[in-house]
Amino acid sequence: MDEKIYVLGSRDNVKEGILKIGRYYAIDGSLGSNVYLDALKPHVILICGKRGYGKSYTMATIIEEMAMLDDEIKRNIGIVIIDTLGIFWTMFFPNKKQEKELEKWRLQPKNFDITIFSSRENVEEYRKKGIDAKELLIKTSEIEQHHWTQLFGLSLKDYVMAVIGKAIQKMKGSYSINDLIKAIYDDSKADEKVKAVAENFLAIANSWNIFGKEGIGVKDIVKKGRISVIDLSPYGEEIKVVLLAIIAKKIFEERVKERKKYEEGLLTDSKIKEDVPITWLAIDEAHVFLPHEKNISKDVLIKQWMRQGRQPGVALILATQRPSSLDEEVLSHADIIISHRLTAQEDIDALNKVRPTYMHESIGDAVKRIGKERGVAVIIDDTSESMHVIKIRPRLSWHGGEEPSAKH
Repeated sequence: MDEKIYVLGSRDNVKEGILKIGRYYAIDGSLGSNVYLDALKPHVILICGKRGYGKSYTMATIIEEMAMLDDEIKRNIGIVIIDTLGIFWTMFFPNKKQEKELEKWRLQPKNFDITIFSSRENVEEYRKKGIDAKELLIKTSEIEQHHWTQLFGLSLKDYVMAVIGKAIQKMKGSYSINDLIKAIYDDSKADEKVKAVAENFLAIANSWNIFGKEGIGVKDIVKKGRISVIDLSPYGEEIKVVLLAIIAKKIFEERVKERKKYEEGLLTDSKIKEDVPITWLAIDEAHVFLPHEKNISKDVLIKQWMRQGRQPGVALILATQRPSSLDEEVLSHADIIISHRLTAQEDIDALNKVRPTYMHESIGDAVKRIGKERGVAVIIDDTSESMHVIKIRPRLSWHGGEEPSAKH
């Protein structure tokens, strides 16, 4: 009889489409059997922990495993990383600095093909390193009125936003920011001073070089079996929030269309080609996009991706060092929680609020038991209703998220 493989996030004895993310960890520091994670079905995975204890590392480890799935499965999955700090480009290089640690796990350093979308300046630097990089450019026509309010810190009730909104309604097809400014000045009913203020706001947005008459589409970002990195590190927080809100909404809408095509294929017994595969969106510094406060990226990620994401086939991997800063609904939607060391009481309390009934101890107590060793984590798996302590396997590719040191 085949040995049963326990897989996090699955009730079945599956042996394909699984990710080997680490090994069971005993109190004495010894390692047990391998721990796997199901990648066939969408999940909401929350990774948290104190700075320097392995959040981004763990997220990248999961992504590495997905990139090494069998082609038959991998071609049905697209991976998109929202990189707020500019650290995931190092996946393009093998992890030579941990060769000895990898040997203990019977692993070898490996690099991964990635495509990076970022600012014009960053693209030039990435290309010098041999990395496939493209300019991050969003169509101006995809920016809705509430996006502009977020970017400028305004309200829909502000007169200047009413003028901009009126101009947007007049626009047809694709257009540039300069086209929008011209439409504002063509408005004979608007106050000239308000027009000047609107022009000033839009000129600032134009200087960011991220909005244009043409832009990248979902099919450019989400590729079958590929890793795309959206490097948002050059931009301010409000810009990051708006860019993610737009990109996440576009991906979700495309997946809804793809799912409809899939169901039609089943009904007609015909094979229909999917252009946009099941999408895993990995978001570093997730508290920026999913705070307690009102936020447009939160509207997309919670209302669409979390509440409705299983049916169209979208999944989330969220990493944060501040679980207490996350909207409480995020914690309730997470079906797998991976927690590295936490010391702030408010962060521990946030996890304790969502303590499952099947746990005999609080999440905080479980996290305290794992000690100070980096890479060790508590995993709460809602599917199997169980908790485990594991050691995350070492990265195959270079980790760019380590703290810098004045001593080289």
